[in-house]
Parts: sequence; C-alpha cells; structure tokens
Amino acid sequence: MLPGDVLLVTGEGKLSSSLVAVQKAIYKNAISSHVAFSLGDGVFIHATGDKGVHLTLLIDEDRTCKAGWRVIRHKTITETCLKTENLQKAAMFFYAQDYNKAFMGAGNESSSFCSELVAKAFARAEIEIIEGRPPSKVTPAHFDQEADNLEEWVDVTEEYQELLASMKENEFVFRLAANTLSSVMTRRKANEPFRQEIIERLEGGSPENRELAQKMREMLAGRNLKYWHEKDS
Repeated sequence: MLPGDVLLVTGEGKLSSSLVAVQKAIYKNAISSHVAFSLGDGVFIHATGDKGVHLTLLIDEDRTCKAGWRVIRHKTITETCLKTENLQKAAMFFYAQDYNKAFMGAGNESSSFCSELVAKAFARAEIEIIEGRPPSKVTPAHFDQEADNLEEWVDVTEEYQELLASMKENEFVFRLAANTLSSVMTRRKANEPFRQEIIERLEGGSPENRELAQKMREMLAGRNLKYWHEKDS
C-alpha cells in the first residue's frame, strides 16, 4: 500500500447515482462517484461537500459505499522508484481546503472537489496524469477509464482488500493514527494566523525585531511540510 494510490468508490445515495449518470457523457462505463488519495496505511485524503478536504479510512469508505471499490496505482510510482514521501506531502498540502462546488469549473487555489484534489496532488508531485488535463477538469470517470484500460496504472485492489481485513481486526490502532495526524494538521492551520500576526508586529518594530521576523519567516518557509493556507509556503 503506497501513498499516491487512488481509491475509486460509488456512494449509496441518490446524489452519487446522479454523479455517475452525468459522467456517462465523459466515459460511458463510468461507475465511480468519488475518488480518494492514499497517504499510506489505509489513510486517505479526500474532498467531500460536507467537510471539504479531510482524512478518511479505508474501513469507513468500505462501510459507507457500495461493494466493488477499486484501487489503482500509477506506474510512475513503481517503475521509477519514486519516493512516495513526495506524494504524501503533495496531497497533505491541500488539507482543510473548502469543497469546490463548481464541478469541472475553472478551479481555484482554496477549494477542491474529490478528483480535482487527487489530480492537484499528482501535479504538485510533478506527475502528469489523465492526458495532461488540468486538475479542475478531471472527474472520477477519468479514473474509471484509467482503471479499465490499465495503460498507465496497475490495479492493486487485492492489496487493499488484505489491508481492510487487518484494519477490521485492529480498527482502534488505525483510527488512532488517522485521528492523531488529522489533529496535528488541524491545529497547525488554527495556529497559523497567530504566527503571522506575531511576525507582522515584529516587522513593524525595531531593527532587532525585524531581523527576528525575517529569521522566523525563513524558518517557516523551510519547513518540510507545507500547506496551501500558509503565507510562507
């Protein structure tokens, strides 16, 4: 199970059915209403209308969606021995964005819908997918097409079925890890305005304070993990 794997699911509700029906115009065999991006160990980052960009677990997607979900892996990841840490960072950059309700619209820097988020993560990791389409024009149907053709992707569903069995036996451990990661990222976003306020006040002070502010900005800009909402990212 590698960061960058893409989970394709079909929701149970009427909205999901409508989304699949609309996408038939893009790919006649479309069956998925939603996609999510793996961060590893059964944790996925995805975008939904009620929570925006947040984390979910494979076990929860299995419980709330129809059977027959699939997981695909881009061949670039395995063929070039790409460091999957880059993919993790690329996807986590978009954590806590709003949900982009303009499906297949122009796109923006502060919100994403599900497949747009996945495409943005790959683009940030400098991996070109889905025929070079811009992220805001990528739909779950495009991933369905890739999963059916398997020209640039491989099907790794069996790996995740085995993982799911393990998750069901050790759910607390997996859920604790996901909740801890989510809490850390949420706290960092909540504290960001206060950090920026302190820096801006220092910048308006004495030469010593301005020097300190500069050092703080350099430190923040040099952080290993960056987020879309941070001015120094």
